[in-house]
Amino acid sequence: MKQLRLLLLALLWCTLTAVAQVGDIARSTPAEQGVQPEAVLDFLRALNEVPETEIHHVMVARHGKVIAEMHMAPFAAQDGHTLYSESKTFTSMAVGIAVGENRLRLTDRVAAFFPDKLPDTISAHLASMTVRDLLLMASGIKPDWDMRNVQSDWLKTWLAKPVSVEPGKKFQYDSMCTFLLSAIVQRVTGKTLLDYLNEKLFGPMHITEVDWETSADGINTGGWGLRLQAESQLKLGLLMLARGQWNGEQLVPAQWIDEGIKPLIHYDGYKPTDAPTDGNQGYGYQIWNCKWPGAFRADGAFGQFIVCVPQADLVVVINEMTYKGHDVLACIWDHLMPGVKNGPLKADNKVQTQLDLMTRTASLQPKGQSTTGNVKLPMTMTLEKNRHGITSITLSDDKKVVITYENAPTETLLCGDRTMRRVRNNSPRWARTALRGVPPYSVGALNRQQGLKHNFEAAAMLGWDSPSQAVLDVYYVNWISATTFTFDFNNHTVIMCDSFDKNNPETVSYFTAIEPDK
Repeated sequence: MKQLRLLLLALLWCTLTAVAQVGDIARSTPAEQGVQPEAVLDFLRALNEVPETEIHHVMVARHGKVIAEMHMAPFAAQDGHTLYSESKTFTSMAVGIAVGENRLRLTDRVAAFFPDKLPDTISAHLASMTVRDLLLMASGIKPDWDMRNVQSDWLKTWLAKPVSVEPGKKFQYDSMCTFLLSAIVQRVTGKTLLDYLNEKLFGPMHITEVDWETSADGINTGGWGLRLQAESQLKLGLLMLARGQWNGEQLVPAQWIDEGIKPLIHYDGYKPTDAPTDGNQGYGYQIWNCKWPGAFRADGAFGQFIVCVPQADLVVVINEMTYKGHDVLACIWDHLMPGVKNGPLKADNKVQTQLDLMTRTASLQPKGQSTTGNVKLPMTMTLEKNRHGITSITLSDDKKVVITYENAPTETLLCGDRTMRRVRNNSPRWARTALRGVPPYSVGALNRQQGLKHNFEAAAMLGWDSPSQAVLDVYYVNWISATTFTFDFNNHTVIMCDSFDKNNPETVSYFTAIEPDK
């Protein structure tokens, strides 16, 4: 019987890893790969202490092997994460592959790809704009971040804008440049950016759990909207360190990687004598350079990072919700890198045990305290009109919450056990719920989240700050965002705050047929 159980567990693990793609990369210990385990431990502790930061996933690899990983419950290794502008580096890989296949050249004129989208009059600057200019965020067009929120034909609208600066001369960070690159890949290959990468990159690297947002006309957004697991992100970092090679196969031209990681353009006014920061070291082909010499990164809003340090043969992946991205990067330089040595180190079993315990039990803590409420449940609160579109919230008990929306499916969220009674893992037990709708999103583009497999999940926990105030934490675990609901039963209000909009909480009054106990 014991052997049968072991066999079933092994089969289950194989099934999970095949579907969820976790465990593809070999595992090792820091000491075996020449990294002091105390440095890794200090690094992870420092990450958790960065203000205004909520860590979701961390993975560290050296010499091609994972030496540490931390997935903060309720986030798990198999969960995908939206990458925001980290997506741009993946778009760059597609362009590099297409260049290597002679489907396009860096010197190709952008206007030539879109004769059906051009304005009646084409300026000299628009006519001269090249693929390389888009890669370097130097289109000459002033960024307009509201355009995608109000226009459905992004190509036609963007190409009609004035090209006020000679292309290639001025760095102006603009996600629409990357969207144009996605559209170019689609036009020269006859496939969407995602389909092309599935064939040329993701398939050979065993990355199947992937989706990417699209525009209204079916073009992958390119500059944002890619959703991947942390281990798949790590694979890209390892691919770039290997100059485009994976398992002996050259997936991306080595020359593309070599050129693309260079600081090819800088902000206006940059001087080499400026004190180095992770924001002023230059930009390559949709890749940022870091202040650590030779290091480079893919970088997305709210702290989505793939950091590569070639001299140390090291890759660090971080997914999080932060407003302190450069402070997070500093944790790598200040805490992890000093512990990177040449050659294997003597094992420190005590520190390794501490590291293993920390990574195994890592969990976000609910915001509400554990005091018991004096409010009679169940209770249905009917909310006044609000920007979240919620019409009512029902607290059945501390194990279930029903949220009804004006123009979205009703969600019934299971709430976890916050008593922290587990001996081996002194953490709350979050409960997961498959969502019928989509999570909150900071991007306001038309057709946002179109093209994604809407298999979103939420993890929730309901607790009490006081006998008359409850707090509901909802984490959208295979996305990025979270929403905190604070119920003030004395004042009949609900405060709703999204993690990406923490400075703009929404206070809404409610009424109920059942008055709370006084």
